[in-house]
Amino acid sequence: MRPASLFPHQTPDELELAYRQSERAVERSRWQILWPKSKGLTIPEIKAVTSFSRSTISTLIRAYNEDGPAVVDKRRWNKSAPALSVEQQEVLFGVLQKPPVSGGFWTSQNVQAYVHEQFKVEMTSVCAWGYLRKLGFTVQVPRPTHVQAATPEGQAIWIKKSKRP
Repeated sequence: MRPASLFPHQTPDELELAYRQSERAVERSRWQILWPKSKGLTIPEIKAVTSFSRSTISTLIRAYNEDGPAVVDKRRWNKSAPALSVEQQEVLFGVLQKPPVSGGFWTSQNVQAYVHEQFKVEMTSVCAWGYLRKLGFTVQVPRPTHVQAATPEGQAIWIKKSKRP
């Protein structure tokens, strides 16, 4: 296997500056890989220093070689419209105040189905979960009990026996 080379789009000093000035963690991690590579480190050495996988490092080097310094996190400029308008979010918030018709707790799948039924908006369950969190809701599933946990009667007996005068 031949060693991956880095095209000299930027000098090692410029890559170091980009690493030190990046404000977003994703970008900083990418520059953290490219900077040592520009100084001649091999992929196994970069892997040992950064703990990124060989495939991640190779993919980033390939992207840098093809696109130059365009390895910035492009999610920053994602200006797509939200799946639900403010009015729809208010309606959803009101509905989430009551238990779902199917019973139980609101889940991302329940929210996804409700949004599709009411607003004719397709969304993933991850997006629905995001709206649950955005509207201030948290996980409401009771903690599981251990298989060998004592019954309430057994707990009462244990408490009664443990109280000594």
